[in-house]
Amino acid sequence: MSAQRRALVIGGSMGGLFAANLLARAGWDVELFERVGEALAGRGAGIVTHDELFAVIRRAGAVIDDTIGCATHSRVTLDRTGRVIAEMPLDQILTAWGRLYRLMKDVFPAARYHFNKSLVRVAQSDAAVTAHFADGSQASGELLIGADGIRSTVRAQFLPQARPAYVGYLAWRGLAEESAVSDGTRRALSDR
Repeated sequence: MSAQRRALVIGGSMGGLFAANLLARAGWDVELFERVGEALAGRGAGIVTHDELFAVIRRAGAVIDDTIGCATHSRVTLDRTGRVIAEMPLDQILTAWGRLYRLMKDVFPAARYHFNKSLVRVAQSDAAVTAHFADGSQASGELLIGADGIRSTVRAQFLPQARPAYVGYLAWRGLAEESAVSDGTRRALSDR
């Protein structure tokens, strides 16, 4: 019987948590390393869910219940005055990034999620891959996954030519206190 395979996941946000949980469920010994020093739950905003997202959450070992989000039944478009000018029936569940993060983090063993681990470099040999961290520590395994975001240290080492590129559009997202929204707008958006 061979020893359990070991995986290192660099990046403890959503992508890293999905990878770490799925590998652990597949029998890997997984360690996850996050560069910041505290839980990331306060980051992000709203997320529209879909069946494939729920399927991978379940496959990663988490339970989805009624607290996952809010059900909506249509999409609406408002004009500048707040009047509904278009509506499309669409049943969806809206949730928050922090809710999904907490759900995925809670099913991953806390002792294997390491904060304050800023990756400096990766070294490879025929037998292993080793992550070297800014605090002088290191970890080795058979597999390393770089899930460390847009400014990825892993990507910078192995694909230094890869750079973020403007794709030709901007999307503005925002949150508003419910009390700051007019009664008419609140009625127009309720369950939508």
